[in-house]
Formats: sequence, C-alpha cells, structure tokens
Amino acid sequence: MAGFTNVAFRLIAKEVGGCGLVASEMVAAIGPSQHGQNERFRVLTQNVEAEKPLAMQVYGREPALCAETAIALDRAGADIIDLNCGCPVKKAKQSGCGVSLMKEPEQVGRIIKAMSEATKKPVTIKMRLGFNAENRNMIEVATAAVENGAQAVFVHARTGESKHGTAVDFSGIAEVKQAMTALRGAQFPVIANGSMDTAEAIRRAKDEGGADGYQIGRAACGDPWLFRNLIAELTDQPTYKPNFAERRRLLERHFDLVCELFGENRGTRVMRKYTFFYCNGLPGVRKFRDRFCRIADRSAFYAVVDDFFNNLSAGRYGEDDIAEHLSLFDRGDKESDEAEEA
Repeated sequence: MAGFTNVAFRLIAKEVGGCGLVASEMVAAIGPSQHGQNERFRVLTQNVEAEKPLAMQVYGREPALCAETAIALDRAGADIIDLNCGCPVKKAKQSGCGVSLMKEPEQVGRIIKAMSEATKKPVTIKMRLGFNAENRNMIEVATAAVENGAQAVFVHARTGESKHGTAVDFSGIAEVKQAMTALRGAQFPVIANGSMDTAEAIRRAKDEGGADGYQIGRAACGDPWLFRNLIAELTDQPTYKPNFAERRRLLERHFDLVCELFGENRGTRVMRKYTFFYCNGLPGVRKFRDRFCRIADRSAFYAVVDDFFNNLSAGRYGEDDIAEHLSLFDRGDKESDEAEEA
C-alpha cells in the first residue's frame, strides 16, 4: 500500500507473525537512468533478509520501462515482481496505469511478456474484476497476463469504482480460478484480495471463490497482530491479545526502524501515521493519535508514549477517553485517499 508498506512496516508484520509473503509499495516504471540513483527508489526497495520472501510491485504502462524496472527490482532483492493493474486513484487512471490497464488486456499481455523476459524471478499480476461494473473483463485480463508469463494472479474482488467497504464479489474470484484452472491446471495460484480481514471472509473466498491464498492490505494497518489471529481463528485456536508492555515495545521498535530508514527528522513525521496501530481499541486512542500527530523529534515521541502508557497502566483516563477502533482512513485527507488499497 502506497505510503505504508516500507521495510519497517513489513518487518514488523513478519516479527509479529502469521504473514507469509510481504509486498513493497508501488515502484514507478520511470526508466533505468533513475533506478538506484535516487532516495525514493532506495526507500521503496530497501529490504532485509528477515522479511523474505518479498514481492515488489511495478507501476506503469510502457512494456520497455516496466521491463527495466523489473530488472532493477530483481537486483534490489525482489523474490517476486508484480504488475499493478488495480490501483483506483485518480492519478493512476489519468496516466493510464493501475486499474486503467484493465481496459487494455492486450497491453497488459505486452507488459507481462516484457517483464517475464527481463527477469528470472516470478512475475505476477494484481488486478480487479474490471475497470468498472459495466466492464467486468477479469477473465480476459488474467488470460492475457498468464499466457504471456504471469505465474500467479492476485484478484481484488471489486471493480475499479468500488470503494473499500462495499461488498466483495466472491463469484468473480471463482470465475478467474475456473478460467486459470482450464488454462494452466488447478495448481495455478489465484489469490483473493479485498476485505480479507475476517475468518469468515477468508472461508468464503476459499469455499465460494476457490482461492488459493489471501492478501491483506489496509486491515493490517491498525492491527499488526491480525495475521496470526486470523490463522488462529481458522484453526480453532485462541486469538492473541497483546498486553500494554508488548504494544509499547513494538511501537518503539517500529519507531527505531522508521528512523533508521528515513533519518530522525523525516522518520518522526512518517511515524505519525503508524502510531495508533499499537493502541487501537484502548481507552483514549483518539486523543493519543491526535497528540502524536504533532510530535517533531525523538524526545517528543517518548514523552507522548510515556504519558499514554503510564496513564493506561495506572488506570488514569477520563470518561471521554473512549476505547474505540479507529480506521486508518477516517480522516479524509490526501494521504488517506492516495493510499486506497489497490
């Protein structure tokens, strides 16, 4: 997810447990002269062995540039290289990238072919059911991708105009799975995406959609323990509830990782959007998040964290300190809009 799934976030997901495959943010296909030579590319592709296997995602529409980007991602350490055909934000649509590629199956095929010929790493596609409800052509797009070298298909079970929160269409996943089985055999992986945040949703994706795996995006942004708890529910095991000390330890660990990646000044600002992940559902979380969004340095970070967790441990919170679950995207700001799950 744009703006969130950097190496710090991915490593936390691995450390907490339950996440089998992590993915980078989208990397724009801008040409070989810029790859590896700018700070943004470094941040987007930085990785560590502890988070492997790692998928990196290409965002673009020109086959040659996407192929060059695939080479750069291969060299940067990607284990899987994915083409984004699902991002629904306005900027992507205007540039003919993301979900707009759902309107051009032949172009998708050309891009996948170029990427597959450029790298020995597995190339995959992330797509939706169609550009919009009037153009549900997921079979055509998936077929074009697979016939040109895609080795797995990730399907967000909504069309391009559908926002998060609208019902997902498991029948669309089933249609893709049936078509890919006919094309490449039952072992060909089709991965379900889109509100895969409950055990019920995962069971439905498997039973109704025939999905081989499940991809979680925004739901993990607010609950790092989601992966392990979903596995627990699906295997009839007790779910895990971290205590205050573990929440604080992981929050501080995440802050250290972000500062290592970005430097303290920028890292402190970047960390603002992650903070409530570790405090969601606790009394006073909204006030904590609002206060945390004003921190400017490491000392301010620890001052706010100390105050919040010390008050929690001592039971010092008021009647208006509601224990609520905040949405990552409930502020309606530009950053939230641009991080819409692909």
